[in-house]
Amino acid sequence: MKFQTLQALLHIEALGSIRAAAQRVNLSQPALTAAIQQLEEELNAPLLVRTKQGASFTEFGRAFLVRARLMVEESRRAREEIDQLRGRWAGSVRFSTSPAVALSLLPPALKDFRRQHPDVQVECRDGLYPGITPALRDGTLDFGLTPVHRQEVEPDLVAEPLLLTEIVIACHRSHPLRQATRLAELADCAWVHSSAPRGPGAIVEEAFARSGLAPPRRGMTCESFLALPAIVAQSDFMATLPRMVFELNAFRAELCEVPIEDELPQPTVHVLRRHDLPLTPAAQALIGWIRHHAQAGRKVAHTPG
Repeated sequence: MKFQTLQALLHIEALGSIRAAAQRVNLSQPALTAAIQQLEEELNAPLLVRTKQGASFTEFGRAFLVRARLMVEESRRAREEIDQLRGRWAGSVRFSTSPAVALSLLPPALKDFRRQHPDVQVECRDGLYPGITPALRDGTLDFGLTPVHRQEVEPDLVAEPLLLTEIVIACHRSHPLRQATRLAELADCAWVHSSAPRGPGAIVEEAFARSGLAPPRRGMTCESFLALPAIVAQSDFMATLPRMVFELNAFRAELCEVPIEDELPQPTVHVLRRHDLPLTPAAQALIGWIRHHAQAGRKVAHTPG
């Protein structure tokens, strides 16, 4: 089972072509075809269906891709970890982040990290729990920075507290209930949820439950924090937003913070990772800088006990 063949399979999945994948791994198309056939013989199962339009994976191939991606990512991490332990800080760190962290802690943390380790490539994407769990499990992401209830985290993941997120309720500045002080006054409003149930954006349901109220009326679900402020600014929807997102968005002038006196949940942002996948020194260093700036802020989360 050759590493180069595993890499090529991942490229075939992404590109849909054996020829294009062969170019990515510096092999001729006949050589890659032969290598895949050798792997199929080793596994005693067909992995690909070849057509004039390209290549697609069989049921066996799709199952094997999960293992192939894990092996490729683990190999990458192993090489990078050894290099970094030897003092050669290169390689990459791949992670996802919540909007609140992206707007507050991440910029100064990345500045400090890049000053120390300019040769490490940083790959950052948007993403929240539970949507990021497949990428954590297959090794595509080293870690995620996301709000999550620790008791809901699956056993194969580890959640380490980072900071508390302040939540506000937002609406258009002309909304008739913009001066409401109790959640009960907003019971009949239509709400935009920023994630599906179990996700951190469903926090409005938790707020209503704490106040002994029935779940609010879901007007729509929007998992894009780039689009969410715009939607609220141009509608009669209510929404919960992290304060940083509320303050630092292009539609701030059109939005109003509803002065609710009921206590709103303050979700804890965690560093989420696979429990059996050690972080590379570079990933640990970046998390260290993020923690440094979290501790310099106003609301740091601590592990109980």
